[in-house]
Amino acid sequence: MLTLLMTLAFAAAEPVPSDCSLDYDREAELARDVVAFDQTEGQGWRPLYDAECYIDAAELLRDWQSQHEDDLDPTDPRDRSLAKILLWHEAQMWAFGHRNDLALPIFEKIDREGRAASGNAWNLYVDGTLAFLNRDKAALEAAITGLAKEPKPAGWDDAVGADGQPISLPWPQNLDVLEGLLRCWDKSYAVAYLCRDIPART
Repeated sequence: MLTLLMTLAFAAAEPVPSDCSLDYDREAELARDVVAFDQTEGQGWRPLYDAECYIDAAELLRDWQSQHEDDLDPTDPRDRSLAKILLWHEAQMWAFGHRNDLALPIFEKIDREGRAASGNAWNLYVDGTLAFLNRDKAALEAAITGLAKEPKPAGWDDAVGADGQPISLPWPQNLDVLEGLLRCWDKSYAVAYLCRDIPART
Protein backbone atom coordinates (compact mmCIF):
# COMPACT_ATOMS: atom_id res chain seq x y z
CA MET A 1 0.00 0.00 0.00
CA LEU A 2 2.94 5.12 0.12
CA THR A 3 9.11 12.56 -2.20
CA LEU A 4 8.37 15.13 -4.57
CA LEU A 5 9.62 18.84 -5.14
CA MET A 6 10.30 20.87 -8.25
CA THR A 7 10.68 22.79 -11.40
CA LEU A 8 9.00 20.19 -13.62
CA ALA A 9 7.25 21.20 -16.77
CA PHE A 10 3.91 20.08 -15.42
CA ALA A 11 4.73 21.05 -11.83
CA ALA A 12 3.75 24.57 -12.78
CA ALA A 13 0.42 23.42 -14.14
CA GLU A 14 -2.71 24.86 -12.60
CA PRO A 15 -3.60 22.87 -9.46
CA VAL A 16 -6.84 20.98 -9.47
CA PRO A 17 -9.27 23.28 -7.63
CA SER A 18 -10.46 22.10 -4.22
CA ASP A 19 -14.13 22.77 -4.87
CA CYS A 20 -15.68 19.30 -4.65
CA SER A 21 -19.23 19.30 -3.42
CA LEU A 22 -19.17 15.67 -2.26
CA ASP A 23 -21.62 14.80 0.51
CA TYR A 24 -18.89 14.07 3.01
CA ASP A 25 -18.60 14.27 6.81
CA ARG A 26 -15.03 15.45 7.19
CA GLU A 27 -14.98 15.42 10.97
CA ALA A 28 -16.35 11.90 11.12
CA GLU A 29 -13.65 10.69 8.74
CA LEU A 30 -10.93 12.44 10.75
CA ALA A 31 -12.16 10.59 13.84
CA ARG A 32 -11.61 7.14 12.30
CA ASP A 33 -8.77 4.87 13.36
CA VAL A 34 -5.87 4.38 10.99
CA VAL A 35 -7.11 1.17 9.36
CA ALA A 36 -10.60 2.53 8.73
CA PHE A 37 -9.26 5.88 7.55
CA ASP A 38 -6.45 4.71 5.30
CA GLN A 39 -6.96 1.06 4.44
CA THR A 40 -10.72 0.63 4.01
CA GLU A 41 -12.56 1.20 0.73
CA GLY A 42 -15.35 3.77 0.97
CA GLN A 43 -13.94 5.40 4.09
CA GLY A 44 -11.41 8.04 5.07
CA TRP A 45 -9.75 9.79 2.15
CA ARG A 46 -10.71 7.20 -0.47
CA PRO A 47 -14.16 8.58 -1.43
CA LEU A 48 -12.45 11.90 -2.19
CA TYR A 49 -9.92 10.12 -4.38
CA ASP A 50 -12.69 8.21 -6.15
CA ALA A 51 -14.44 11.54 -6.83
CA GLU A 52 -11.14 12.98 -8.17
CA CYS A 53 -11.07 15.50 -5.31
CA TYR A 54 -7.33 15.07 -4.98
CA ILE A 55 -6.47 18.27 -3.15
CA ASP A 56 -9.24 17.63 -0.64
CA ALA A 57 -7.94 14.08 -0.16
CA ALA A 58 -4.37 15.35 0.39
CA GLU A 59 -5.56 17.91 2.92
CA LEU A 60 -7.59 15.28 4.76
CA LEU A 61 -4.61 12.92 4.91
CA ARG A 62 -2.40 15.76 6.17
CA ASP A 63 -4.91 16.74 8.84
CA TRP A 64 -5.54 13.16 9.99
CA GLN A 65 -1.81 12.68 10.54
CA SER A 66 -1.60 15.95 12.44
CA GLN A 67 -4.51 15.04 14.72
CA HIS A 68 -3.39 11.44 15.28
CA GLU A 69 0.37 11.85 15.49
CA ASP A 70 0.45 10.13 18.90
CA ASP A 71 -1.69 7.17 17.80
CA LEU A 72 1.07 5.29 16.00
CA ASP A 73 4.10 3.96 17.85
CA PRO A 74 7.27 4.52 15.78
CA THR A 75 8.94 1.59 17.57
CA ASP A 76 6.22 -0.83 16.44
CA PRO A 77 6.91 -2.25 12.93
CA ARG A 78 3.20 -2.37 12.01
CA ASP A 79 2.56 1.21 13.14
CA ARG A 80 5.72 2.39 11.40
CA SER A 81 4.56 0.77 8.16
CA LEU A 82 1.10 2.33 8.47
CA ALA A 83 2.63 5.77 9.10
CA LYS A 84 4.81 5.39 5.99
CA ILE A 85 1.85 4.45 3.81
CA LEU A 86 -0.18 7.40 5.12
CA LEU A 87 2.61 9.74 4.06
CA TRP A 88 2.88 8.00 0.71
CA HIS A 89 -0.84 8.40 0.06
CA GLU A 90 -0.71 12.08 1.02
CA ALA A 91 2.17 12.69 -1.37
CA GLN A 92 0.34 10.82 -4.12
CA MET A 93 -2.78 12.95 -3.68
CA TRP A 94 -0.77 16.18 -3.90
CA ALA A 95 0.87 14.85 -7.06
CA PHE A 96 -2.47 13.76 -8.50
CA GLY A 97 -3.66 17.32 -7.87
CA HIS A 98 -0.67 18.75 -9.80
CA ARG A 99 0.96 20.02 -6.58
CA ASN A 100 4.36 18.43 -7.06
CA ASP A 101 5.86 21.27 -5.02
CA LEU A 102 4.06 19.80 -1.98
CA ALA A 103 4.33 16.16 -2.98
CA LEU A 104 8.09 15.92 -3.62
CA PRO A 105 9.30 16.83 -0.11
CA ILE A 106 6.98 14.18 1.33
CA PHE A 107 8.07 11.46 -1.07
CA GLU A 108 11.69 12.35 -0.31
CA LYS A 109 11.30 11.77 3.41
CA ILE A 110 9.46 8.44 3.10
CA ASP A 111 11.25 5.76 5.12
CA ARG A 112 13.46 3.48 3.07
CA GLU A 113 13.67 -0.19 3.99
CA GLY A 114 16.45 -2.74 4.40
CA ARG A 115 18.21 -4.47 1.56
CA ALA A 116 16.17 -7.69 1.74
CA ALA A 117 14.30 -8.34 -1.51
CA SER A 118 10.96 -6.87 -0.43
CA GLY A 119 12.65 -3.85 1.17
CA ASN A 120 14.85 -3.21 -1.83
CA ALA A 121 11.82 -3.49 -4.12
CA TRP A 122 10.14 -0.73 -2.11
CA ASN A 123 13.26 1.43 -2.32
CA LEU A 124 13.36 1.03 -6.09
CA TYR A 125 9.68 1.95 -6.33
CA VAL A 126 10.42 5.14 -4.38
CA ASP A 127 13.44 5.82 -6.62
CA GLY A 128 11.37 5.37 -9.76
CA THR A 129 8.58 7.61 -8.54
CA LEU A 130 11.05 10.35 -7.66
CA ALA A 131 12.74 9.95 -11.04
CA PHE A 132 9.44 10.47 -12.84
CA LEU A 133 8.58 13.58 -10.86
CA ASN A 134 12.09 14.99 -11.20
CA ARG A 135 12.00 14.37 -14.98
CA ASP A 136 14.96 11.98 -14.88
CA LYS A 137 14.10 9.30 -17.43
CA ALA A 138 17.43 7.48 -17.09
CA ALA A 139 16.90 7.09 -13.35
CA LEU A 140 13.38 5.78 -13.92
CA GLU A 141 14.67 3.25 -16.45
CA ALA A 142 17.35 2.17 -13.98
CA ALA A 143 14.76 1.69 -11.23
CA ILE A 144 12.62 -0.44 -13.56
CA THR A 145 15.60 -2.57 -14.57
CA GLY A 146 16.64 -3.04 -10.96
CA LEU A 147 13.14 -3.87 -9.77
CA ALA A 148 12.62 -6.42 -12.54
CA LYS A 149 15.75 -8.25 -11.37
CA GLU A 150 14.82 -8.41 -7.68
CA PRO A 151 14.53 -12.04 -6.55
CA LYS A 152 11.21 -13.12 -5.09
CA PRO A 153 11.42 -13.34 -1.29
CA ALA A 154 11.23 -16.79 0.28
CA GLY A 155 7.66 -17.67 1.18
CA TRP A 156 6.17 -14.95 -1.04
CA ASP A 157 3.81 -17.41 -2.72
CA ASP A 158 2.59 -18.67 0.67
CA ALA A 159 1.10 -15.34 1.75
CA VAL A 160 -2.29 -15.35 3.50
CA GLY A 161 -4.79 -12.55 4.02
CA ALA A 162 -6.27 -11.22 7.25
CA ASP A 163 -8.85 -14.03 7.08
CA GLY A 164 -6.13 -16.66 6.95
CA GLN A 165 -6.91 -17.59 3.35
CA PRO A 166 -4.16 -17.78 0.69
CA ILE A 167 -3.75 -14.67 -1.41
CA SER A 168 -1.86 -14.10 -4.65
CA LEU A 169 0.62 -11.23 -4.55
CA PRO A 170 2.35 -10.10 -7.74
CA TRP A 171 6.12 -9.92 -7.84
CA PRO A 172 7.89 -7.63 -8.24
CA GLN A 173 5.35 -5.34 -6.62
CA ASN A 174 4.81 -1.97 -8.33
CA LEU A 175 6.83 -2.88 -11.42
CA ASP A 176 3.72 -2.25 -13.52
CA VAL A 177 3.36 1.18 -11.92
CA LEU A 178 6.90 2.22 -12.84
CA GLU A 179 6.53 0.80 -16.35
CA GLY A 180 3.34 2.85 -16.71
CA LEU A 181 5.16 6.00 -15.59
CA LEU A 182 7.70 5.40 -18.34
CA ARG A 183 5.05 4.50 -20.91
CA CYS A 184 3.23 7.78 -20.22
CA TRP A 185 6.36 9.82 -19.57
CA ASP A 186 4.96 13.00 -21.08
CA LYS A 187 1.75 12.89 -19.05
CA SER A 188 1.04 14.13 -15.55
CA TYR A 189 1.56 11.79 -12.60
CA ALA A 190 -2.21 11.40 -12.24
CA VAL A 191 -2.41 10.01 -15.78
CA ALA A 192 0.87 8.09 -15.84
CA TYR A 193 0.19 6.34 -12.51
CA LEU A 194 -2.84 4.69 -14.12
CA CYS A 195 -1.09 3.92 -17.41
CA ARG A 196 -1.31 0.13 -16.85
CA ASP A 197 -3.78 -2.73 -16.71
CA ILE A 198 -5.86 -2.39 -13.54
CA PRO A 199 -8.39 -5.11 -12.68
CA ALA A 200 -11.94 -3.85 -12.44
CA ARG A 201 -13.42 -3.65 -8.96
CA THR A 202 -15.94 -6.32 -8.09
